[in-house]
Amino acid sequence: MARVRIQDNVLVAVMIACVGTCYGFGLSLFPQIIPDMRKDLAFDYAFVGTVTGLVQFSTVAFAVLGTWLVHRIGAARTVVASVSLCGLCLSSIPISDNLYVVAGLLMVAGATGASTFVPMINLASRVVRAEQRGFAMSLISSAPAFGVLINSALVAAYAGSGHWQMVWFLTGAATIALAVVTHILFGRAGLFDSGTSHETLAPTAGGSASLRSIMPWVTLIFALGFINGLMPYPYLTYLSPFLREELGYSVGFASWLWATIGAVGISAGFAIGTISSRLGSRYAMLTCYSSFLAAGALVVLEPSMELSILSGVFFSLGFYPIYGLLPAYVSHRATPRVAVTVLGICTVFQGIGGTTGNFFGGVIKTSTESFSGIYLAVAVTAAVAAAMTISLPKDQRVQAV
Repeated sequence: MARVRIQDNVLVAVMIACVGTCYGFGLSLFPQIIPDMRKDLAFDYAFVGTVTGLVQFSTVAFAVLGTWLVHRIGAARTVVASVSLCGLCLSSIPISDNLYVVAGLLMVAGATGASTFVPMINLASRVVRAEQRGFAMSLISSAPAFGVLINSALVAAYAGSGHWQMVWFLTGAATIALAVVTHILFGRAGLFDSGTSHETLAPTAGGSASLRSIMPWVTLIFALGFINGLMPYPYLTYLSPFLREELGYSVGFASWLWATIGAVGISAGFAIGTISSRLGSRYAMLTCYSSFLAAGALVVLEPSMELSILSGVFFSLGFYPIYGLLPAYVSHRATPRVAVTVLGICTVFQGIGGTTGNFFGGVIKTSTESFSGIYLAVAVTAAVAAAMTISLPKDQRVQAV
């Protein structure tokens, strides 16, 4: 099929939809619908804990798989396959009454977010100019916030009336339809071909065409990938218990704070993306880590309702965009092929960091009998990450080969 000129913003919108769907529906829908499913399937919270833990491990596996697939079948095919697999899993969940099958479907659906996101840096390098790449990747990494809001509306409309199966059917059908549209648009844009970067790049950077050639700064990138799992996830995991059990706030306030985090996350991609496109990915990353520092410090210093809300705003401002800024930075300093490998490794470290952070968060709570130490650790780790970001070399463009 001959390549048809499709606007870059249309392709970026499709990429945003793919990430938002696989993370938003595949990963974030189950927690919202647990009470409704438990009534019919009669599973306990031990099942819930086991499944959510296994999803983290499967996410790491799919990050590795996604990296391998990009090098074998290409980034565009990997994205289409991941979105299709997610849609099939979502559609199959409500027609199965076997808990083991349901658990497997939830694991695969949740993990497809990783294999969808890993190829995005390759696609972004081909369709987005370098000066706009940080902005685009910030929007892409913020996409799960849209999925979370759609989930909330669907759960309220159907699950509350006892028709939770319809939520899975609708999200599954929408995801499969998105996979079809994505296949058509990527095909017409020529993204299934083994093309090179959209960007005309400086010849002076041609040496960054292998993983070894970008040492030692890539070591900092891997460390930041680990921190991006280690630091934010405990903040979210223990937020509701901290607010309700330790501080005594109501369920309504905790829910409202969560809604605030989701709403701010939608606009965070635009705000941080603008900083990235104008000042560079490093400054945008520094803004995110500074936001995490403020979020943790506010809760530790004075966990009033007002400062808790402000803490949530700062957290959301950094949380959603940060996962797009690391690959955007790497795309300026390495070829798309190497950048995909780096992003895959970072995603693995991120999964390990998330598991580690949640574990030590529980240790801190048990040993101190307070959640405050967790948020102090968030602030300290954010400060370390900010210092590491300052140590990174400046953004630069690189010749894609």
